[in-house]
Amino acid sequence: RSSDLSACASAGEGRVLRSGGTASLAPGDTVALPDRSTLRFVGLRNDSRCPPGVACIRAGDADVAFEHRDAGTVHEVVLNTERSTSAVLGAWRLGLVSVGAGADGPVEIRIDPAR
Repeated sequence: RSSDLSACASAGEGRVLRSGGTASLAPGDTVALPDRSTLRFVGLRNDSRCPPGVACIRAGDADVAFEHRDAGTVHEVVLNTERSTSAVLGAWRLGLVSVGAGADGPVEIRIDPAR
């Protein structure tokens, strides 16, 4: 799968996630959105998901925490693997594509216009 991230020319901005693109983020990773706001993956919270290779009665769920920074304002955004897999961030819709196993598992996100 090809990466939908492009490198910025100026130092310090890191990766830019294009509209319609996906990105895999580890805890602490940050990407810039097309409007120059940024999104940082804070980490997983309340992770009750069934571990790989274990038979569980319930699959469980996890809260996935992000910080969206726009024009100096920081907003916490928390998605849930079962109940709320997307959120509007200004002009953009953040979608949770997948969440890796374990507390340090990467997440895959997608960004689309909010419409």
